[in-house]
Amino acid sequence: MNQQHPQQQLAWGTPPPPQPPKKRKTGKTVGLGCLGVFAFLLLMGIVSGGSDDTTGAKDGNSSKGDTKSAAPVPHYKVVKQDKTGHKRNVVVEVGTTKNLRGVFNAVTDSLTKEAGYYVMINCSTGGTKHFDNRLANGQYAIGKMGTATTGLEDRGTEFSTNKGRTCPVSAAEVAQREADQKAALKAAGIPLEPTGAKRAELLRALAAVNPDIVQYEDKAINAARNQCSAINGGSTNVNRLASSRFTYRDVTTTEAQGRQINQALQGLGFCKV
Repeated sequence: MNQQHPQQQLAWGTPPPPQPPKKRKTGKTVGLGCLGVFAFLLLMGIVSGGSDDTTGAKDGNSSKGDTKSAAPVPHYKVVKQDKTGHKRNVVVEVGTTKNLRGVFNAVTDSLTKEAGYYVMINCSTGGTKHFDNRLANGQYAIGKMGTATTGLEDRGTEFSTNKGRTCPVSAAEVAQREADQKAALKAAGIPLEPTGAKRAELLRALAAVNPDIVQYEDKAINAARNQCSAINGGSTNVNRLASSRFTYRDVTTTEAQGRQINQALQGLGFCKV
């Protein structure tokens, strides 16, 4: 005969009494819950949107991380870039005035060598033979040399735009600017930039005084043109000014050589405007 054993009690005690069935949530409650989630997501979207900086950049001495622009970068072309030196020029051409800061950032993102960089952004139209249609200027420092030559912190930037400039520029506007610039140069006693045989003749005359001067031909030509402003203006310190103007990079010109340069410029008739 089988012996019945009493039912063993569970170790954790007496089972809890049965609970009444839960009431189903009504449509109203569910609706309020969804509305709350929707309101939360909407609030998060507003907060996120408020912190999105779409204006692009802060100008001045700042790190590059603070100067990124969300706007699309227009097409640009680097037309000249120095490869050596502690301070290097980078010349860029664009066809619009839109998002010039973005162009500056894109250009400097590609620079890696330690130096101070001077970035010039010109319009591809509107410039003349003597003057660029300069839209913006900027500086960028990399490393100790960059800091020393620009005065900025490492990876710091400085950027500014020239107000009132337009790009692109019509042919009629270009012609008017050319005429205005020629008039301004004449008033200042500065001759137009020489070309061809006249340029070669001037460089030979300068080299006869100091061969080192014409190592950097463009600098020598610009120094001669600017020296004409002193000669035509009747300056009393023309020899000293010539010595200063023709001293650049690793070239040194004495005051005695400055006097010879002035004589050569006058002998050639170069300073006639």
